[in-house]
Amino acid sequence: MSTARNVETSCRSKETHLFFARWAFIAIGVFSCADALAAARCRVTTTINHDWTFQYFPAPEPSLSPASPGYSDATWPAIALPHTWSTYETTHDLHPFIKVANEEEDTYWWYGCGWYRKRIGIDARYKNRLISLEFDGVQKYSKVFVNGRLAGEHKGGYTSFSVDITPYVNFGGENLMAVLVSNRRDDPNAIPPMTAGNFDVYGGIYRDVRLVIKDRLHIPFQGSADHEGGTFITTPRVSDTDADVQVQTWVRNDYSVQRDCILVTTIRDAAARVVAETRAQQTIQPSGVHEFAQTVHVSHPHLWSPDQPYVYSVHSEVRADQTEADEMNSPLGFRWFSWNKPEHRLYLNGRVVLLHGTNRHQEYPWLGDAMPKWMHKRDLEDIRDNLGHNFQRTVHYPNDPYVYELSDRLGIITIEEVPNIKDIAFNRDVQHQNVIEMIRRDRNHPGIFFWSMGNETNQPADSAWGWAEDKTRIINLRRGTNGGAYVQTTEEDLALESLLRCTIRGWHDGDREFPDGGHPKSGQVTGTEEWQHDVNRAEIIRRKADNIVIFLYADHGADRKYLYAPLLYVNPKGWVDAYRNPKYMYYLWEANFGHKPVLFIEQHNWRPRYLGTKKDITVDSNCDSVTLSFNGRALGTLQPSAENGHSVTFHNISVEQGMLSADGACPGQTVHEELPMPGDPAAITLMASSDSIPTGRDGIATVSARIVDAHGVYAMGANPPLTWKVKGPGKLVGPPLYQTDTLKNGAREGTMYIDTPVSNVIRSQESAGIIELSVEAPGMKSGQVSIRAVEPGRNEIDGISEPVLSDAGRIPVTRDRAFKPAVVASKPAKLKELGQDYTLSPTPDGSYDTAVRDFILQRNPGVNTSTPEFRAMVNRLASDLARTHGHLIADDYNFQVRQFNDKRTRR
Repeated sequence: MSTARNVETSCRSKETHLFFARWAFIAIGVFSCADALAAARCRVTTTINHDWTFQYFPAPEPSLSPASPGYSDATWPAIALPHTWSTYETTHDLHPFIKVANEEEDTYWWYGCGWYRKRIGIDARYKNRLISLEFDGVQKYSKVFVNGRLAGEHKGGYTSFSVDITPYVNFGGENLMAVLVSNRRDDPNAIPPMTAGNFDVYGGIYRDVRLVIKDRLHIPFQGSADHEGGTFITTPRVSDTDADVQVQTWVRNDYSVQRDCILVTTIRDAAARVVAETRAQQTIQPSGVHEFAQTVHVSHPHLWSPDQPYVYSVHSEVRADQTEADEMNSPLGFRWFSWNKPEHRLYLNGRVVLLHGTNRHQEYPWLGDAMPKWMHKRDLEDIRDNLGHNFQRTVHYPNDPYVYELSDRLGIITIEEVPNIKDIAFNRDVQHQNVIEMIRRDRNHPGIFFWSMGNETNQPADSAWGWAEDKTRIINLRRGTNGGAYVQTTEEDLALESLLRCTIRGWHDGDREFPDGGHPKSGQVTGTEEWQHDVNRAEIIRRKADNIVIFLYADHGADRKYLYAPLLYVNPKGWVDAYRNPKYMYYLWEANFGHKPVLFIEQHNWRPRYLGTKKDITVDSNCDSVTLSFNGRALGTLQPSAENGHSVTFHNISVEQGMLSADGACPGQTVHEELPMPGDPAAITLMASSDSIPTGRDGIATVSARIVDAHGVYAMGANPPLTWKVKGPGKLVGPPLYQTDTLKNGAREGTMYIDTPVSNVIRSQESAGIIELSVEAPGMKSGQVSIRAVEPGRNEIDGISEPVLSDAGRIPVTRDRAFKPAVVASKPAKLKELGQDYTLSPTPDGSYDTAVRDFILQRNPGVNTSTPEFRAMVNRLASDLARTHGHLIADDYNFQVRQFNDKRTRR
């Protein structure tokens, strides 16, 4: 039996954070509590992500046998959390996200259920304490069993929840934790987002799970829709000189007798110095909860803003019988803000803040949404430090709690959204639950300014629910109706999806056979990097003095089809590709809004294929002037400025063997950039995200492969087959063979490998050692890199133990080819989807019903127009066209078509 890792033991403890090289892994925290543990009074929190087993059962009606302690899972694979069964690692479907992104095409990985099992020993010393399991995210419906008995359930895949398992624990022995998970999109409970399709819905326990042991006089879990808990910290009065802090804290007494307690609330600054403290005393009856309301004054507070994201901490400590019974820490930021509707501006601390931001989904190729924390950190640091964004929308759902902690400390103003998207009749009770859980969990984060009730829907959450929970934030509904009386901002106030283009990194003029085209503002036609760059440059010039929130940070998986896109079910609208390699637009944004000197030469025209011709060379820069040179000879000087979008083009440059370079004159310094003419592709170079990862199956590293010439110069456009090989205590998460998708158009399988650099993912196994990775390509020198798998150390908690699982005798999950899912005997012909936007004209009375009906019939002759489903679809599309003045957005049209096809299939 091994002891648990990643432990927090509270009560006047000293925190020590462990960080390993380049975000290799982040330990939750190690605390010393001395005599408190011996007295069994302190809160103990331990992350239990290791040594689970998993199995997938495709039958829609699952057996509950795996919940029983006597059920054998000896052949189930051992896994670590975070985990999803929806990706290549389990399904072996060749796609970086989800190959079958909807239930209509194949129900196998949707209609079944996943079972997770873990055994934990809990000593008898804890029999008088409360034991609970905290889940940061399970997608999307789950039931939790302990020793064969149902302990709790949860609806919704994006909010956190806690399950009290005290009545079911075998104190002094081993305990089986079993979790049944369903990710069916069109589920009987109508849990959002259902069939919206704007993003992939994965399945599994894809965030952290914690075992929590605490006193019966305690602060309840913060984030439940069933009861209040934790703290709610507000600042009703804030200025540069002083501030009042109001702290609501809930304390529950689960003893059989009344208890006297003292709540000590302490505010500390970023250097851990005490700046204020207050105490309150209360007698709490058995099974009673008391809400403490305390107000303290702070002089000369450091104000929170994107430029100075100063975060205080609030320490809440419950004392009884001169002993510390429980405690928790909450973030605090001093700021005041409001939205000025006539000006379309955010005022923060009395000043206008221009919002430059992005939208971001929580996924990475081959891992799906089961991302390690260091990946979230890398993304947000890139968003803030390189792109200079001061704003984000965590689309289209609550993210991992860690994302909001990072946003506080990085200075990113945030809008958090519930997953109500598209015109779907969601379960209102579940919607209400999701809103409450989201707000209660994250209400203390100073970076969160907005709560969003949904997106592109006539079925949003009721803004009254949000207002009832928190009157200190702005209630938003990006685009929709029926949001209620408390919606304060919409798309008309703050556009949240601007500069939206489908773009493939590595696609350039002449590299592919599919032309750019479509409506210039279309988000449905896939184009080259130059196209996105040039179209969006014009919009940046026009909107330079406006709020600009781009869509979106990174390419991601979605149940969507885009014209000319290499793969189905990939949304390529990111400003970095799925592997986090920047597209040209990234550098243009940096030049316009970044905080560091930027000098970037677009490379696609400086390649051997163009030797002997003349080409235009574009440079993005925030320098005052840029001089382009060849072999040290100046070819000309241009001035980047707001008027040209900080992007200048040198025309008719002779493409020759030699060195192209640029020198930028920035205030106080000169920036130099070189672009040598590459030779023939000759070798592969590898770079790992970390030189070490922890053992335990949750250690994750990415390895990026780049093709270079004999002198190490990057060879753009070289994309031969890449073979990935691993030796040692690690394994590939992605496939062993990458073949380029450059010339694919709507393919079902692929890797989104267009050009190098491109990455794969390495996962640690149970043992330590050296993981050796090599990548080979025909006719080239292979690349090698080594990663150390290291034992991270085990933090002992007396009386808590977890068996370490061996892989011996365990069989990987594979598709059961003998299982035949139920199919509909005959399906009516489907309406065809659109690949681009169109413009329709209204009838003289201004309506669009006839235009929509005729448009559909032209593309789908023979469709039955008399059904209620057809009439409802026409009405909804006509209403959309009235709002957009005749601009038929392909994404909206396709959603309605899919809804229509789904309903006809089920009739």
